[in-house]
Amino acid sequence: MRVLLASSYLGSGKPEPLVFPIGLSYLASLLEKDHELYSWDPNASEDPERGLCDVLEKSDPDVVGVSFRNVDSVFSFNKRSYYPPFVRMIKTIKERLPSCKLVVGGAGFSIFAKEIMERNPEVDFGVVSEGEYPFFELLKNLDHPETVRSIFLRKEDEVVSTERGNLVDFDQLPPPYRELFDLGKYRSSLAAIGVQSKRGCGFGCVYCLHRFLMGNTYRLRSPRKVVDEIEELVNRYGINSFYFVDPVFNVPLDHARKICQEITRRRLNVEWEACFRPDFVNASFVKEAVRAGCRLFDFSPDGASDGAMEALGKNLKVEHIERTLDLVGKMEDARVAYEFMYDLPCDNAGHVRGLMRLFPKIMLRCGERLRYLTLTRMRIFPHTQLYQTALKQGRIGENTDLIYPVHYESGSSKLATSILPYFMRGSSILFQKAVKVLEHSAA
Repeated sequence: MRVLLASSYLGSGKPEPLVFPIGLSYLASLLEKDHELYSWDPNASEDPERGLCDVLEKSDPDVVGVSFRNVDSVFSFNKRSYYPPFVRMIKTIKERLPSCKLVVGGAGFSIFAKEIMERNPEVDFGVVSEGEYPFFELLKNLDHPETVRSIFLRKEDEVVSTERGNLVDFDQLPPPYRELFDLGKYRSSLAAIGVQSKRGCGFGCVYCLHRFLMGNTYRLRSPRKVVDEIEELVNRYGINSFYFVDPVFNVPLDHARKICQEITRRRLNVEWEACFRPDFVNASFVKEAVRAGCRLFDFSPDGASDGAMEALGKNLKVEHIERTLDLVGKMEDARVAYEFMYDLPCDNAGHVRGLMRLFPKIMLRCGERLRYLTLTRMRIFPHTQLYQTALKQGRIGENTDLIYPVHYESGSSKLATSILPYFMRGSSILFQKAVKVLEHSAA
């Protein structure tokens, strides 16, 4: 069977950082022996619309699988919906090849599976959560799709779903089949290539979808297999920079430590980035990570007071954030980043005071090693505790269209909604000026 695997198009506005479609490469790892595979990433094309038509004509696929990974840009300061270009893409596919079976999956689709299929009759089937085995089984059972787990399909005039399947044994899943894609297109974007060391998340952040999409327990890939993939990137494709796509890399800490030690043992000359929990970082681990090639420690405490972080379900305290600042000096060539939220469901006053205290402290202590410091509202998604809170408070209604960007607004703190962004911008300008002064003095 001829199968085309395609990423959804993010649109023609301000270009987003190019990201390798790791999800599709995992799909391909199960399909490449039994099917004639083609791939297409419109975001890596100079002419996405014409390129899509060309690849459809060239491959003439029986099945097209589209990965709708991101619904929007998430950040409140850069609202961009990726849904309209996705819709245009699937309409083009069906207009050009009306007889092909169009299957949509990916995180973005899984969040709004039924709504997307009801609004877009072009979609024949939808795959939710982890798509590797459901998609593999669907290709074998296109005449009897109701026998396949974890899919949405059309039954007469209604969109229905089958029983949800078990989560994948991630350590037994074949490695991603990257050679289906032109990795050369991703070389120009630093850390565009993702490596996954685990699936699932054991934490309960109120706004987060990872537990809904991937489960609430960790399914670990063995450190040896993780580093095998990294070594293949280096030796086969000449790629020595990547990022870990895990929601949090350093939990469990022992797993992350073994990956770092294995990279070092094999003497791989690589550079990588990852998201880290502040409370699972210590001096010895920082040294191991840097030695293994870590060049960015990205922390997302989100809250700046103990009360705020409790309300966000972070299970963190301010002392954990401050402890990371004590470790900056041990990061050698690596840099650090911090991400925060504002306008929260509660404790806004304490949170605002905490931000105004922490921002200057972070900038002063980190200096040139601070890559970025972000402040944004929380995006409201269904299947989250934040959704239930916003619904109960009347911030949204049951008919609010969440496919398009909707961010939480408490309606109770003008300080949080108006002063904080300007405070952050002013602090950043002062910080940049201070760095320039220090650079001039050093010269």
